[in-house]
Amino acid sequence: MEEMNKQKLMSFFQDCIPTSFSSSTKQQAINILNLFAKVREELWQELQKNEPSAKFKLDTWKRAEGGGGVTAVLSEGDVFSKTNVDVSVISGKLPMAAVKHLHQAAKITTSLDEIHANNPHVPIGHFNLRFMVMKQSNGHEVGWYGGVMDINPSFLVPEDATHFHKTLKAACDEHDPSNYPCYKKWCDEYHFNPHRGESRGLGGIFFDNLTSEKEENYNFVVSCAKAILPAFLPILKKHIHDAFTDQEVAWQQIRNARYIEYNLMHDKGMKFGHQLLGFRKETLFACLPPTASWGYKSDPEPGSKEEKLVSVLHCPQEWV
Repeated sequence: MEEMNKQKLMSFFQDCIPTSFSSSTKQQAINILNLFAKVREELWQELQKNEPSAKFKLDTWKRAEGGGGVTAVLSEGDVFSKTNVDVSVISGKLPMAAVKHLHQAAKITTSLDEIHANNPHVPIGHFNLRFMVMKQSNGHEVGWYGGVMDINPSFLVPEDATHFHKTLKAACDEHDPSNYPCYKKWCDEYHFNPHRGESRGLGGIFFDNLTSEKEENYNFVVSCAKAILPAFLPILKKHIHDAFTDQEVAWQQIRNARYIEYNLMHDKGMKFGHQLLGFRKETLFACLPPTASWGYKSDPEPGSKEEKLVSVLHCPQEWV
C-alpha cells in the first residue's frame, strides 16, 4: 500500500474540519483525528503482517457536501477475505431523516475497522470509534464520543469470548468499574437481531453520548482504542491456521448472511449513512462480508457445535 506520511495525512483531515467550528471544537477534532490516525496505522500494519498474499489498497476521497476520508481495503487474500480500516470526516447540514438514527446529530469523525477472515474459526471483528459535533442554529456546539467493539464468531470458543471481554473490561475499569457492565449490556441490546430473535454475535461494548466537555471521556476513548489489538489479535493468530471443512465454511456463510441482515435492516450507523447526502456507498458497504449464503431452513442440528453458538446468541452470556 502506498501510504501517506503522517503529516500529509493529518493535513488532509484537518482540511476536512468545518471552518465554522470554534477553535476549541477544532482542537478536539484534531486530537481525536490524531488518535484515529495512530490506531489506523497500527491496525493495518498488524493485519498486513498476517496476510502473505494480498496488500491493502489506499483510497483517499473527498465529499462534495463536506469532508472526506482515507479508506484502506485488503481483499481476496490467503488469510482475509476482506478487511477495511477507514478514517473519515463528514460534515454539512444533516437531513432530518438521518437525525432520527442518532441520539442527537451529525457524524464528524469516525474510525471504522471490520475484519473478515477466510478461516471460519476466525470471528468477525468490528471496531468503530467516533466523535460527533452538532452546531445548533443558535451557534451553540454540542460534541460527544461514541463507539462499539464486538466479536462475531461462527463457532463458540468460550475462552476467546472471555479473553475479548476481559480485555475490554480492563480498558473500562481504568476509568469506572461501572462502565463495562453498562456498555456490555448496551452492546447486547444494540446488536440484537429482532427478526431472527438472536444477537448478531457475542457482543463487547457499546457507548454513546459521552460529552466532549469532559476530558475523562476523551481518555476513555483512548483506552478503548488501545484495547482493539490486544482484544482481537491473539484470537486471530490463534485460529488463522486452524484446519476447517467445507461444512464449516458453509456455516460461516450462513452466519455472514445473518451479519448482513442485521447491518442492512437494523444498524443505526448504516441507516445514518444511507440518509446522509453524498456519503460514499463504497465506504459504507466495505463493512459487509464479501460472501454469504441464505440457505432454506438452515437451522443447525441439535447438539452440534453450530447449535451451541446459536443457543448463546439467543441468550447473551456474561463472559467475565
